[in-house]
Amino acid sequence: MRKLKIFFAALILGAPGIASAQIQNRGEVQDQEFVIRKDRVLTLPNQPRVYEKLPVLPQPKGLSDFNYTVNFYELDLPPVQLKAEPVQKTYRRDIADRYPGFLKAGYGNFASPLLEARLMATEVYDWNYSFNLKHQSFGKGPILGEESKESHTNLGGNASYFLDQIEVFGGLEWAQDSYSFYGIDTSVINDPNLEFTGIQGNVFNTIRLNAGFRDIEKVGPISYQGKVHFQNFKDSYLAKETEIGLQGEAVFRPSDDWSGSVNLSFFNTSPEDRDYDISRNYFAIRPRVVYQLDAFQFTAGLNLILENDSVPGKSSDFRIFPLLKASYQFADEFGFFGEFSGDVIRNTYYSFAMENPFIGPSAQLLNTINNYKVAGGIEGTVQNTVDYRAGIDVSRFNQMHFFVNSGADTSRFELVYDDRVTVFNINAELGVRVNELYRLSSRLDLFQYDMNLQAEAWHRPTWQVGINNQVFPLDGLLIQANLNFMGGIKARTITSNPEVPFSSEKLKTIADLQLKADYQITEKIGVFVEGNNLLNGQNMRWLNYPVRGVQLIGGAWLKF
Repeated sequence: MRKLKIFFAALILGAPGIASAQIQNRGEVQDQEFVIRKDRVLTLPNQPRVYEKLPVLPQPKGLSDFNYTVNFYELDLPPVQLKAEPVQKTYRRDIADRYPGFLKAGYGNFASPLLEARLMATEVYDWNYSFNLKHQSFGKGPILGEESKESHTNLGGNASYFLDQIEVFGGLEWAQDSYSFYGIDTSVINDPNLEFTGIQGNVFNTIRLNAGFRDIEKVGPISYQGKVHFQNFKDSYLAKETEIGLQGEAVFRPSDDWSGSVNLSFFNTSPEDRDYDISRNYFAIRPRVVYQLDAFQFTAGLNLILENDSVPGKSSDFRIFPLLKASYQFADEFGFFGEFSGDVIRNTYYSFAMENPFIGPSAQLLNTINNYKVAGGIEGTVQNTVDYRAGIDVSRFNQMHFFVNSGADTSRFELVYDDRVTVFNINAELGVRVNELYRLSSRLDLFQYDMNLQAEAWHRPTWQVGINNQVFPLDGLLIQANLNFMGGIKARTITSNPEVPFSSEKLKTIADLQLKADYQITEKIGVFVEGNNLLNGQNMRWLNYPVRGVQLIGGAWLKF
């Protein structure tokens, strides 16, 4: 009933609006007012959020054993055949071609022919070999032409057989060197009252044979090598010498910082001459340990030597010397080095003859004892172009050898020794590299000798300079210019005074300029020219033995 009353009231109140709406529908526009309230805030009541739990997943069961039934079926199928084929790979050609053969021939003044020949294997297979021949002679010399001739010939070969890890090698060589004893007093030749019978000569013949083995890798934790050596040497007179040697070395590299080595050597030498026929033994053990950390390197070792030379007052044949070396490079431009060591320098009649080919009969052969050597200096590289090194060392020697002219024949030399010699040496080296165009290497040595028995350091220089230059001005052209100076050499001369039988004579400074040029016309053909003693100096390394004057030689070479 209440709802019905409300309905009629609304109908009565809304009647005018309905009437007016009917009038508006006829097209009349009336003003209307709309009210917008910005400050009205609509709020809703908070409703609790419904949280539902995740459904619980079923837990996996453990793996159970499965049983399978395997049935065997025989199939008549042919076997699989695999055909191996090499992989075809294109290798880049080497930058420089290698030729197995080389031939060089030339001729110069003083009747000096030159011949060189080499033949070698260019590919490394199981076998590798090489042969070489070199001959150079001077039919005329500085005195009396053919009376002072000289000749050198060398022929030999080497072979190697390569296993998986080891190389077995061997070699055979024959050498012949001929010299003339032309260092005589020219006044004797020109004296009409004396009869000159001519200049005598000497010929050295040497045969060397060696065989051994060594590891191929050289980079593993252990490297090793061993060699057997045999040499037979004799001259035209009574001197001859047979030598048998055994050498071995093992290198250990436990880490990048540490390394060690052991060197063993044994030599038995049997020299014979007019005054002796002896057997000499030399046995050496040289262990080393090297530690390197960045720019610091330290070496420590021992030199254990056993030799049986007979020397008055010798207490023992066995000697032990320390070896200590250290170097530290602060930077590429500067570093220092130092050394304290001692050793026994092995000397043989062959080594004496190679040092002075005009040697005659000698009374005794002795090794040189280097009691100690104290050395130090600086070194470095500047801009990867200039290398330098400078140092000073002081050494004490026993049985140091010198050459003096023999009293019976002044054209020959004999050995004399000093039991205690102290040598002071100041040295400097300089090297320069300018790309591939120019290279320089030079060295300066200053010596001072403190003698005990001998009056002078006979035939040993007090200063020495060597300058070597290489220039590559054009493609295929190489020019070498070498300057060698040596001075302060004193020789012992014989006097007619019985109270003072010997005197000292200072030799002139030796100055030698050498020029060499080699031009490669093609890859296989080239020409060369050499010039020695271009300053035409009257150089005299040994008393009474002036060298040849300006000498020129030219020729060509061929690769095949």
